[in-house]
Amino acid sequence: MALGSAHRMFDYGGEKLYFFPSIGLKLTGACRFQCPFCCEPNRTQDLVPIENFIAIANTLRQLGTRRLCHTGGDPLLYPNIGQFLKHTTSLGFYNLLLTTDGELLKEKHQDLLPFLNAVRFSVHAMHSQHDEIVGYPGSFMATGEAIDILSKEAIPSYVTTVVTRLNISAISDIAEWCLYKNVKKYFLFGLMRSGLGESFMREHGEVSPAELSEIVAELKRRHSHQQMEIIYYDYSNNAECILIYGDGRVVIDPYPDSQSFQLEIGNILSDSPAKILDRFFQDPKNYEGYCNHLHMYNKTLT
Repeated sequence: MALGSAHRMFDYGGEKLYFFPSIGLKLTGACRFQCPFCCEPNRTQDLVPIENFIAIANTLRQLGTRRLCHTGGDPLLYPNIGQFLKHTTSLGFYNLLLTTDGELLKEKHQDLLPFLNAVRFSVHAMHSQHDEIVGYPGSFMATGEAIDILSKEAIPSYVTTVVTRLNISAISDIAEWCLYKNVKKYFLFGLMRSGLGESFMREHGEVSPAELSEIVAELKRRHSHQQMEIIYYDYSNNAECILIYGDGRVVIDPYPDSQSFQLEIGNILSDSPAKILDRFFQDPKNYEGYCNHLHMYNKTLT
């Protein structure tokens, strides 16, 4: 679908697309964890009927979007997650589930696995330290068991760690655990300032980009011959993610120049795609940030 020559195109694995190839769908703000640095600005957002998300998915399919990142909060707390994943699979989307909660995946895996292409978990320390950070006893063990379930079905698992002063000494051990669990991608994230991030930084300090880069370089050196990719995002660039909420709002996240670190650029249910893209392209940094993020994340398709 051509939207006009004024817009630059997006490269998705060599395929040229006019609209965003990868979109994050914000299914819910709810989460059973209580991470003290949670980037979610609204943990109590209203539950949106599945009909809204089906309409959004249908529109995105017509526009050429290829990958949906189902996120939250925790998307597994969305009541109709199984039905929705079945629908997006029928449309041909690549479904990436971004969950924090291995226990929920264990409970629901029989209904979900046929519709998942990959799952990314959050692991912020080892064993009881992880449970303490997220405020949910038993969560580390449950995540390991959920990864085992996925491995048996040949569904790739990825792990994310938000690197903070609370867990920086555990990063090497988490990487070793990921290797043992046959995790395919290990993501190290810088702390985002949205949600609780800003106040957490004031209280605990932050890990500098230079420190994070040094950690990542050492992990890559140590594990260069292993079958696990190590990826670092500092989330300091514009538009590393395009999020769509259940009411159709399209949001750039992060947008560092905004007080909320987000910028709304339209509504997928009521605005034309050209209007949404016009707003996106008003700041050249948006295109650069989105494409850089997309280039790194495209590797997760393998």
